Amino acid sequence: MGEKRIVIDPRIIQHLGRDLITSPDVAIIELIKNSIDAKSKIVNIHLFERFDKVTECKSFLTTLPKEVLDFVPENLKKLSVLVVEDKGFGMSTTQLEDGFLKIGTDIKSNKTGDDVILGEKGIGRLAAQRLGEALIVETASESESFISLTYLDWNKIVKGEEVVPYDQIIGSPNSYTRLWIFNVNFEELLEYPVQLSLDSTNEITEINRDLQSALNFLVSPFNSTRSSAVINMYFNDKPLETRFPVEMLELSESTHYFLFNNSNNDILLNYGLKLQPWYIERIHRALVKAEAFARLKKPHDFYQDLLNENTSRIDQALTFKINQEELCERIASFYEDVYPNLINKNNKENIEKYFYDEASKMVSRLCEIAPISGEIYSFKQNAAIGDNIIIESVKQRNKSEKIKNIDLKKLKQFLDNYNGIKLYRGSYRIGFLGNKESDWIKLQQYRTKGQQWFRFDLGNTVGYVSLNDPHQEKIKEISSRLDISQNYVSEAFKNLIYIVFNRMFYELNQKANGIVKVILEEEGLLGEPLTKRVKKNVDLVQQMIKKNKKMMSTIQEVSRTLEKKVVIDGASASMPKTTYEFVTKVIDDINEHFKEDQDTHSEAANLLAEADQQLKIIEVESYNNYKLMANGLITETITHELHSLSTANIDNQVDGHFESLKDYFSANKEAKVYNSHVYPIKNSYSVISNKILQIGDMYSFLEKTFIKKGTYDEFIEQNIKELAGQVYANLTKASKSNKINLVCETNDLSWFVPKGVLVHVFYNLFSNSRYWIDIRRKRAEKDSAYAHNGDDQITVEPLGTDGLIISDTGTGVTSNMQDILFEPLQSGKPYNEGRGMGLYIVKKLMNSFNGDIILLPDLNAFGNRYKFLLTTDKAEEL
Repeated sequence: MGEKRIVIDPRIIQHLGRDLITSPDVAIIELIKNSIDAKSKIVNIHLFERFDKVTECKSFLTTLPKEVLDFVPENLKKLSVLVVEDKGFGMSTTQLEDGFLKIGTDIKSNKTGDDVILGEKGIGRLAAQRLGEALIVETASESESFISLTYLDWNKIVKGEEVVPYDQIIGSPNSYTRLWIFNVNFEELLEYPVQLSLDSTNEITEINRDLQSALNFLVSPFNSTRSSAVINMYFNDKPLETRFPVEMLELSESTHYFLFNNSNNDILLNYGLKLQPWYIERIHRALVKAEAFARLKKPHDFYQDLLNENTSRIDQALTFKINQEELCERIASFYEDVYPNLINKNNKENIEKYFYDEASKMVSRLCEIAPISGEIYSFKQNAAIGDNIIIESVKQRNKSEKIKNIDLKKLKQFLDNYNGIKLYRGSYRIGFLGNKESDWIKLQQYRTKGQQWFRFDLGNTVGYVSLNDPHQEKIKEISSRLDISQNYVSEAFKNLIYIVFNRMFYELNQKANGIVKVILEEEGLLGEPLTKRVKKNVDLVQQMIKKNKKMMSTIQEVSRTLEKKVVIDGASASMPKTTYEFVTKVIDDINEHFKEDQDTHSEAANLLAEADQQLKIIEVESYNNYKLMANGLITETITHELHSLSTANIDNQVDGHFESLKDYFSANKEAKVYNSHVYPIKNSYSVISNKILQIGDMYSFLEKTFIKKGTYDEFIEQNIKELAGQVYANLTKASKSNKINLVCETNDLSWFVPKGVLVHVFYNLFSNSRYWIDIRRKRAEKDSAYAHNGDDQITVEPLGTDGLIISDTGTGVTSNMQDILFEPLQSGKPYNEGRGMGLYIVKKLMNSFNGDIILLPDLNAFGNRYKFLLTTDKAEEL
């Protein structure tokens, strides 16, 4: 058997340098990462327009030996120079030869420590080839008493030259590394117009935006408590600004945060949302619309006081802690949404168990890189909000010089340069995930789902995610640095991020909107209903019409008085003092009248503008109602057809037919066929027919209540105990729950209410009670604190003749739902289990006849509020 030799062309170095190091900012970052991996606490980057400026540099970390200058070939001394220096471990002769000069090798020396390793592939040194045409390596190690110098001409190496110049000089005992890169294109690194390149150093003030962003985010600017390397940059020995403008984060209107951690096998996911005063002001503007906001808005510091007064309520609604079991349920729900076609009626239970088991595995994998944390800062940058609300508010609160100089243009530039969610390993960034417009978390994709105003806008967000994987064992960047390699742990990590950012944070945004709306409503900041204001304005206009008529009569009287009393003498005229005083008073009255008239017309104009806005809202609401009606029609049709089946097509003698078949198969000694094929059909038919009959009972009850006996405009007398019993009986038929008793102590109490309203109210409240009782029972299996002595029950008790208190033995309403329970789209159930509309509709139904429903402050044994108070207006006009 013969042999063939594999030959690697030296040009592969050029391809690696150009293709894997995709841009100058990537190249600079790779070199800095090498310095950080060498345990350097400081890294300096020097740019020199000409080599002769090197000798004037006073900011080198290590004194420049004369022998280094002599080592530089003459042909390089006319070129621009980039120097990257550090005070790390440096390289010994062996490390230089077997590591740095051998492409693709890994020479990291801290593999066993707890410190983060940034580089791993052994190709970061090719960044020097991406930046310039030649490289000099100057390095010293504490293990040697000399400085090593080597020179790489990339053009010669690409052509196949394998031997490079090398020298040793006597040096200092301190370790360090200094890389000299020649013929660098400064236009790729600085905002550096060609026409200013003739030694015009005073004009060079800014680093290239992409490089600035890369430098700012290499070491996390979001956590100032962790120690990390300092990175400085100089142009001709003059310092350049490399600082991340952390003060801009003060302009964010909200901060979402999360922390997944495993502490002593106690796995928890904490997450929440922190609001700024200008968030409340913006929501105020959004709720009442721009025209009304001009009339209803308060000073900026008012919203600060409002936030301070309601901090505990807001924190209660927007702070969550979920344990391992709850997290697994959320993850399993996520899997069900991702793979909906896997589930059918035959395998539903098995697939749901499989998803839960996979969720448990995912949580275990996440523990391998825990703790995992993150924050996302949200901004608004349009003029009406970003400038007139946010920037004004921040400047009013913070008088520092940095804040004083902020304007809308700087905010837009900040978001343009820094938007995105960066990924960190501890304090150090992984690859370039989260570069502006790099949507690795799929924020934009999820904006098409649900209500997009509760989703994140990538261009208006800045944030990070941090994980614990110091040795790159689980989370590794791919060669493009724009994603992480696939494995079980990285897949689990991505799924967690999708769930947190696109589900949990979405729900938080809904709840934040709801709690702020409740607070503004309590403060009376949402204004009077438009109909009341229109009525008031109509009354004012009618009064003004009467005043106008009276004023016209007064003016006519003035005219007659002047004709009689004024004496004209040539070019002058005179009148009695009493006449003058009368005319003066009338003129004053006219001025006052015109002012009132102007105010009335202005209010009318404002009302018209606001009415136009309300019309648009009504159009949207009408469309939503249309969809609800269509939905209701579909439900009505399906229910009606099922009811038709229950009344016309269910054979009551079917058991006799199956008995005849059983006798037939027995007589023919085919019992096996009967057991295998007929008996399962009998059981299935029995289950289906019973369910259809239950639906028939339910439909008949609803038909009597809603469909054939009028509308909400018709009031009837309804016995509370009788109605509650009917609702309870129908719910019990459809329930798989163990026994739950109904205790109704209202006796003969009746309410005069619109037909059907109380049915809906009781159905919703009783259904919720069953749910929370089931939750308490499940928790009691693992925690005796949730145990309940005796049977569970739902209680309905009177409060006078116009009040009902409904409670149960379940867990009660969790603290984060108590203030927003009656707002739309707010569900106390886990994701996808509740629509969040039930109690909102109940409250609207009660309000429709001057009734109401509130959550009483009484607490149960679990520290949750659990009593609902229903009230009805017993006034004569009903």
